[in-house]
Amino acid sequence: MIKGVTKSIIEINPQNSYFEKIIIILSNCCDGLDQEEIKKEAQLLTSKAPEFLIRQRRRNNFKLLLSGTAGALISAAAIWVIYSFV
Repeated sequence: MIKGVTKSIIEINPQNSYFEKIIIILSNCCDGLDQEEIKKEAQLLTSKAPEFLIRQRRRNNFKLLLSGTAGALISAAAIWVIYSFV
C-alpha cells in the first residue's frame, strides 16, 4: 500500500495472462513527458512475461511430463508382473 505519495501513477491492465494489474509509479523527472508516450513505454515493458516465469512454466511442464511417464511405466511394470505370475 502506498500512503502519502504525490507522484504520478499509471495503472495498466495488460493483455497477457501473466499479470492481472500493473501499477507504475513515475518519478518527478517524468512530468514533462507526454502521457501517451509514457503509456506506450509501460506497455512495451510489460508486454512479455518475465524470464523467470517462462523458465518456471517450462520446468513445471517438464516435471509433469516426467512424473506422468514414470507413473505409466511403474503401472505397466506392476500389471506385467501380476499378469506374468497369475
